[in-house]
Amino acid sequence: KALIRIGFFCYFREIRMFGMERVPSDRPVMLLPNHQNALIDPLSYAAFARGRKPYFLTRSDVFKNPVLGWLFAGLRMMPIYRLRDGRDTLQGNQAVFEQCAALFARGEHILLFPEANHSLVRRVRPLSKGFTRILAQSFESFPELDIHVLPVGVNYQEADGFPDRVAFYFGTPFSAMEFWSGKELAVIPLKERVFQSLTQLTVHIPPGEDAVSWESRLATSDVDFLDPRGVNALISSGAMPKKAKVSNGVASRSWDFVFHMLNAPVWLPWRWIEANKVPEPEFTSTFRFLFFLLAFPLYYFLLWLIVAFSWSPLWATAMALALFLHNLAYVKYR
Repeated sequence: KALIRIGFFCYFREIRMFGMERVPSDRPVMLLPNHQNALIDPLSYAAFARGRKPYFLTRSDVFKNPVLGWLFAGLRMMPIYRLRDGRDTLQGNQAVFEQCAALFARGEHILLFPEANHSLVRRVRPLSKGFTRILAQSFESFPELDIHVLPVGVNYQEADGFPDRVAFYFGTPFSAMEFWSGKELAVIPLKERVFQSLTQLTVHIPPGEDAVSWESRLATSDVDFLDPRGVNALISSGAMPKKAKVSNGVASRSWDFVFHMLNAPVWLPWRWIEANKVPEPEFTSTFRFLFFLLAFPLYYFLLWLIVAFSWSPLWATAMALALFLHNLAYVKYR
């Protein structure tokens, strides 16, 4: 956890957590965030979560590799099976639902993505019924269980960009018992309540609106996507956002060039990985973060070794530290 937090500090320009104190620590909680940025979304919450460590429901295909499956299980991740994984795999969900019910009975927190997929489009997608089935199973197994549901809005300035900014907005938790009749769960009203909460906690371009056009206009206007209330008000007004004043980008482009040149042993391999190994744009930030987390410490260490043996350990330390501070300044102030 400490390693990931340090990594995020060096990777993100800014990380904001609004309302995290609303996460109850004395009762079972189901956290329901929108999903844009693959593994970065759950990692961000896991790194900064207070109180109970959360469990995560994760697409089952990542567990196919036995070693990764063992690793993910150790990170409190549980597989969830989808129709695209094969109809015969869906029966495995019953055991997972029962496991979730047992965790809730112990007062644990579980995070899952109710949209059941990810997308860079700034729009809350229709919610799947998976989270409602888990709640129904939990109430059937433990009728007196008071599970609180907490919608969470995740907002990125540029989810596949670097360096980036991210803000989590935690909504108001409510008891899922309000939707349990004693025999069945009121699925449609529950999904609607979560959906409406998410559309207020994150930037939401309504269905029917041209998302690509809005994205382009909003980006050109240099709006703060970490302010979902302000951006949503702008979208709902239908007003054309004003274009931001074009500033001289020579200094910025020059700094980009210097950063890439100084870090070419890391940056060039990353460019190859990005072009050949990243399966979807939603995974770009995840792959980049994990690669940088491993590659940059190795790069600093190798640089130190080369300078230490060819010059002196003191100069090696000074050069490695200077490069690290330059890179950190680039992330924070570029």
